[in-house]
Amino acid sequence: MGARVTVFDINVNRLRQIDSILNGKCTTCHANVHNIRKALPESDVVIGCVLITGGKTPRLITREMLKTMPPGGVLVDISIDQGGCFETSRPTTHENPVYVEEGILHYCVSNMPGAVPRTSSIALSDVTLPCIQKIAQYPLEKLILEDAPIRKSVNTYKGKLTNHAVAEALALEYSTIHSLININ
Repeated sequence: MGARVTVFDINVNRLRQIDSILNGKCTTCHANVHNIRKALPESDVVIGCVLITGGKTPRLITREMLKTMPPGGVLVDISIDQGGCFETSRPTTHENPVYVEEGILHYCVSNMPGAVPRTSSIALSDVTLPCIQKIAQYPLEKLILEDAPIRKSVNTYKGKLTNHAVAEALALEYSTIHSLININ
């Protein structure tokens, strides 16, 4: 459609993967304050999608940085369910999805997939079904020891919190983790 797209990430390997997949059809750039600040004056649309598992999303764009965007620009904060990645973000709804701050339109709808429930349910099922099938087929203890993605997805085990990021987000002291699941 003629758009110039830049993807920011802190994971250099992921940026290389995106470069390879898209064969130079977008620009990739390391996500840091300097690079984001430099890109904003030429950005008509910024989509923020940062995820800190079990934690609050860091604020990547401050109000002062926002003022450098062209008037009429758009911010979409997909991270709003974890607090939002823009200082000016606040949760909105599908019924009242937008507001304007500093001349920039903000779209910060909580639970964005809720707008397309059938599609999002199918996508979620496609991703989770293989894990559910594994869990149904093998003993959980075996999977925790041998399958890293399953191990990383366990948040509680035998009544104990096992995910450190979730514990931090809840401001809890770490539970003594059963030696079988010494994860994260």
